[in-house]
Amino acid sequence: MKILITTDWNLTDINGVAISVSNLFNELIEMGHDVRILTLSKSIHSHKEDHIYYIKSIPFNVYPNVRISVLLFDELFDEIVDWKPDVIHSQCEFFTYTYAKIIAKRSNAPIVHTYHTMYEDYSEYLKIKKELGRYIVAFMSKARLRDSTLVIAPTNKVRNKLKNYDIIQDIKVIPSGIDLSKFNIAVTEKDILEFREKYNIPENAKILLYLGRLGKEKNIIQLLDYFKQLVKDKDDIVLLLVGGGPFQSEVENAVKELGLEDKVKMTGMVSPSEVPRFYKYGDIFVSASQSETQGLTYIEAMSNGLPQVCKFDECLENVLLDGENGYFFENGEDFKEKILEILYNEKLYEKMSTKALEKSKDFSKEVFAQSILNSYKLAITMHRNKPKIIDLKADEIWRIFNFRKYLKRIRRLF
Repeated sequence: MKILITTDWNLTDINGVAISVSNLFNELIEMGHDVRILTLSKSIHSHKEDHIYYIKSIPFNVYPNVRISVLLFDELFDEIVDWKPDVIHSQCEFFTYTYAKIIAKRSNAPIVHTYHTMYEDYSEYLKIKKELGRYIVAFMSKARLRDSTLVIAPTNKVRNKLKNYDIIQDIKVIPSGIDLSKFNIAVTEKDILEFREKYNIPENAKILLYLGRLGKEKNIIQLLDYFKQLVKDKDDIVLLLVGGGPFQSEVENAVKELGLEDKVKMTGMVSPSEVPRFYKYGDIFVSASQSETQGLTYIEAMSNGLPQVCKFDECLENVLLDGENGYFFENGEDFKEKILEILYNEKLYEKMSTKALEKSKDFSKEVFAQSILNSYKLAITMHRNKPKIIDLKADEIWRIFNFRKYLKRIRRLF
């Protein structure tokens, strides 16, 4: 099958969409399919490298690493159309989605679209009220997705949100998968000691790990507040925050204001190749975020056998099994109790660690790619069987509705 994947995010970017696209791309090729990617260039020049088309773009400083392109045509489009993709899988709703529409129309291919981002949670970056943001997101999502034959939601949370937006397309729930083999690494005692020395973490301290972008929507400040309540009773626990983002300076200030400089360690942005190691250094994965569509870091943590203590979010249904591979928490006191119960009950910890490893296999890239491939086949069938719409030009429409003139001509004949 010839598959074109379009995305605004470059594969070198560090976020869930880029990781999901990369995993899907590699697995589909492994399965023997002809796969190409169309994305935005990190310069004002368009070019092609191997299977990837890069379309010229410029920076857009609303959010870090975001780029935009306003072109409605690029010479690379002709090459893609001549290649004749069987299906186009769009991963973003903005700039490359427009390109997906153009190429789909010219090549008569269906669009399958994955809705990755809960945009309502990002409205504050545009300095608008959340209610207005929700209205805009609902309107734009419905208008944008009307060209898609099939929509994929990573979780039921996203599917329900799209239904609330009155999206009428068929929506299939397919969780994004990860490359579990990347996390099957070994760290030595020397590695662990060097890591603890680097971040000034005592040798016997327990480590709570948060790994992800530091954005306001991730609710990091609340996590810090709850952690402060925890260390009042137990001072042999540290919180390790791995990642950077637009809210990093605010998090750093909150750590100082709460007097947690010795208990909270921040790495800043880390290389993707280093990410798997940090999971090996942690004891429990923690998060207070409720803005995720799916949250691949939860699955990555599970693949490393880490129990999880997280604030309930609909996206975690069938991921975090409360009491089996971790716990949900509701407030600071609840957070403290759940953390202490897992950390200091060795039998419970081992049980939850084993269950976490077992559960992570449900989200392998192999399972993910096969589910996506099935959705492509469905979309192609739906596209072929959809009712034909007569494409009338403006002058033809005018002739149809300007029938009085033609009636007069007919009467003259009699």
